Amino acid sequence: MKIRKSYVLKFLAISCAVLLLIVAVLSLMASDNVLTKAARNSDMITINAKYDSEAKTLTAMQTVRYKNRSNDALPHIKFHIYANAYREGAKFPPVTSSDEEKAFPNGKSYGGIHINEVRLPLAQVGVPVLIEGDDKNVLSVPLFQPLRPNQSIDIFLEYTVQLANIAHRLGWTDDVVNLGNFYPVPVIYEGGQWQAYPYSFNGDPFYNALHNFDVTLQCDLMIASSGTLVREGRYKASAIRDFAMVLSKSFKSLTRVVSGVAVNYFYLTDERPTESLQCAVDSLKTFSKLFTKYPYKQLTVVQTDFLHGGMEYGELVYVSNGLERDLHNQVIIHEIAHQWWYGIIGNNQARSAWIDEGLAEYSTLLFYDHNPQYSRFNRAEMIDNARSNFATYAKVVQAVGGTIDTMNRDLNSFRSTHEYVYMTYVRGMLLFCDLEMLLGQDLVAGALRAFASEAQFSFATQDKLITSMEKSTRVSLRTFFESFLTGVNTLT
Repeated sequence: MKIRKSYVLKFLAISCAVLLLIVAVLSLMASDNVLTKAARNSDMITINAKYDSEAKTLTAMQTVRYKNRSNDALPHIKFHIYANAYREGAKFPPVTSSDEEKAFPNGKSYGGIHINEVRLPLAQVGVPVLIEGDDKNVLSVPLFQPLRPNQSIDIFLEYTVQLANIAHRLGWTDDVVNLGNFYPVPVIYEGGQWQAYPYSFNGDPFYNALHNFDVTLQCDLMIASSGTLVREGRYKASAIRDFAMVLSKSFKSLTRVVSGVAVNYFYLTDERPTESLQCAVDSLKTFSKLFTKYPYKQLTVVQTDFLHGGMEYGELVYVSNGLERDLHNQVIIHEIAHQWWYGIIGNNQARSAWIDEGLAEYSTLLFYDHNPQYSRFNRAEMIDNARSNFATYAKVVQAVGGTIDTMNRDLNSFRSTHEYVYMTYVRGMLLFCDLEMLLGQDLVAGALRAFASEAQFSFATQDKLITSMEKSTRVSLRTFFESFLTGVNTLT
């Protein structure tokens, strides 16, 4: 029987399409399964809040379901209260004195958080409100009886956040309201201690576990938010590190759905918003291919008033208003890279900032490799510029009798913002660039892909990263890493 060639080609085309569809469905199911498992192992935070545009206050009722995942009985539960860093008299304020003029658009301003009530299940009255920490940055909730391993408890909090007039993670300006790190979040209990750190104007002073969120906000402004919109003002998110919102009456927005992910762009003054959205889409596609599939259903990029270039949160990133185009795109790329390095693969940002910042910078370099239309410079020029800048910085440090210190340290131990940036962003990126010189780009890329897959929804540490990369490359790398981390390799 003679079969027409056109029928064969049509059959093959349909078969290939079906096969690709099956592969795509299986990939989505695998991603959903990983996220579902992570969500099942994450505690729940439910927030009902109202924002007062006149008073610049956020009043909230919050319930936290906390599970003791340690081997110790816990007589109390501790919470970070990051909002207190904005209060008058804070020992560790959010900005340096040299940045104050830029940060405070209408003159110095203060905020803070007031815990109105703390209640436990079956309690007729609230428990004492105990504010502790190096800088009144920790809320301690005493329990009626110790919480044993694997037990859970619901803790109810009622509080008011007064926002400062500041272009920062948390604060308001004439055009926007930034609601980053506004809520109390459980401190990680690890190694028999609560891992509470004071705020810092250097870097991101955070080390937070994954949580599921159900957040409802009443306000008279447009909302850009972490999570998926359930109904007006209500958003849900599964297994993310931090939840944030940005409010404005001036937002315009664009959305594009890519591989089942809604990529949203909220902007204020961007004259080329379609290009910005495309940059976000390309970043998402590139990093999903390079590392591991983005597991969430949405990603939101928000142009907002922010002192620094950008800031990462779960499913949402800030991009500072007013950046020139190339830097604007670079910030989008870098912050979306953080959805992997900080978000999907967590780390202690307060103690090991080089992990997420170094990898986010290196990932940005890889993005330009795969999307050369975004960069005016080629890879070699970018690496040479970074190496030259770091060498100049090192010479200046040595000229005044200083030393190139360890990369692994508390944020507040960096002597300046410049030192922090050079030791985490620049030196962190160059570590992986030099690793490429040693092993080749393909081997390093494969090792990072393997690490991202095995470490997703957990925490990356220096030891875990080195061990994983040694396993993937079959090369002893500990001495190489430690020469960078301890300051022995000065890159001069």
